[in-house]
Amino acid sequence: MVTALAVQRATKLARVLGNPVRLLILLALREKPMCVTELMGLLKRPQANVSQHLMVLRAAGIVIADREGMKVKYRIRNRKMDDLLDKIVEIAASFDELDYLDGMRRKPCEPRVCNR
Repeated sequence: MVTALAVQRATKLARVLGNPVRLLILLALREKPMCVTELMGLLKRPQANVSQHLMVLRAAGIVIADREGMKVKYRIRNRKMDDLLDKIVEIAASFDELDYLDGMRRKPCEPRVCNR
């Protein structure tokens, strides 16, 4: 039986991973630890934006920061995250893009058919 605490933690994790920039950061950090500057160049995002997303990932306990001289390098804390990222990408790739996108968008109602 899944506990309420496990569901709460899974929901928090899903919310954190639900952001495309954070997902891209994690996919990049799978390859190697990186500093904010490296991530900025890779993601084509401003420093403030990358730092903000890293702060969320750190607060969730997903990444940790290691100081190397003047730089701070970020890395994935738990390598089990690699398996999860693989599964997310694999499942997402298995969706028929059009069916998936149609399911994500709410179709407008025709007034005579729908009373929403």
